[in-house]
Amino acid sequence: MTKRYLAITGGCGYIGLRLARSLLRIDETNQVILIDIHPPTFDTNERLIYRFCDIRSYESVSIALENVKCVFHLASYGMSGREMLNHALIEQVNIQGTKNIIDVCRKYQIEKIIYCSTYNAIYTGEKQLIHVTEEQCSYPTDDKYSDDYSRTKSLAEQMIIQANSTTLSTAAIRPAAIYGDGELRHLPRILNLVRCGLAFFAIGHENVLCDWVYADNLVHALILAERSLPKYAGEVYFISDDCPVNNFQFLSKLTTGLGYGKCFYFYIPTIVMFYVGYFIEIIYRFRQFSPLLTRAEVLKVGVTHYANITKAKQFLGYKIQVEPDEAMRICIQWFAEHGYRNKQTKTDNCRLLLFIIVLFLMIVIVLVLFFQRINIQ
Repeated sequence: MTKRYLAITGGCGYIGLRLARSLLRIDETNQVILIDIHPPTFDTNERLIYRFCDIRSYESVSIALENVKCVFHLASYGMSGREMLNHALIEQVNIQGTKNIIDVCRKYQIEKIIYCSTYNAIYTGEKQLIHVTEEQCSYPTDDKYSDDYSRTKSLAEQMIIQANSTTLSTAAIRPAAIYGDGELRHLPRILNLVRCGLAFFAIGHENVLCDWVYADNLVHALILAERSLPKYAGEVYFISDDCPVNNFQFLSKLTTGLGYGKCFYFYIPTIVMFYVGYFIEIIYRFRQFSPLLTRAEVLKVGVTHYANITKAKQFLGYKIQVEPDEAMRICIQWFAEHGYRNKQTKTDNCRLLLFIIVLFLMIVIVLVLFFQRINIQ
């Protein structure tokens, strides 16, 4: 039986491990190599292999990808929180790392690269994107982005597509916001705010709609993209649950299911929170801390942007594997079992009051600066 070696950069991350398990399950000839700077927290075996790799280093990538036939390039840096403000590391991982992957694939004549991109590759928050197709979205210029993560993911996506050739087939998947049971980047951060009684406002307006994608649906799309090569090489695909929803109404399903009361009482205009995020980023330059939010995070939730996934359905045969309601039920159950169910009988009123005062002062300062800027102009 001929073994087929598939590598996953960022393989020990949330989607990486989920993808690895699916690849092992669907074909017994698949041998999956987890390419990551951090080892997995469990023992590997003869079919699931870990190889240390710092993708910023060409030599490290060259060693890690030896004997590989296909690369799922998931590794990236700077998606959220304080990581978003580490400009140098974002550039090194997302740009130089992708260049190293491409160069090594050419060196070893690796057949395929499937890149996990993001909606942010073409979305800047300057305008709404409503049911857009891939063909309707051009790449923004660098100065249009409010964060380095989105800018570098866009550049990396373009590098992957341009690398497509007769010997190296490439494709890029653009997932919406990712959620799922076991997700430890975004949802726990929000739930911790909820538990502290600090998630009492929303951003934008209740009519703002965005896409989400359940982890297993994204994994399904990545596998389909690999199967589509080389027939549909050089293509980019939006991937979502095909169910646009207001972000805070979406999150309310999770918080309600975990036993919390009403969380998002009122909406603050996106422009106001954008400048609050800008103010926080300025403070971060002088004293580093874990920022409550950034400008890019405000734009992700405060401006409508959702996509038409017809291309993925037609080219890849993509179908929703887990419907949104079932996916949310699974999420609620997982987070409940892992200590996130509400156990408090009352909110910490002092902490909530303090936070409201601080937020109010920040908003006042931002508004004063904003209107002074308008008057000057």
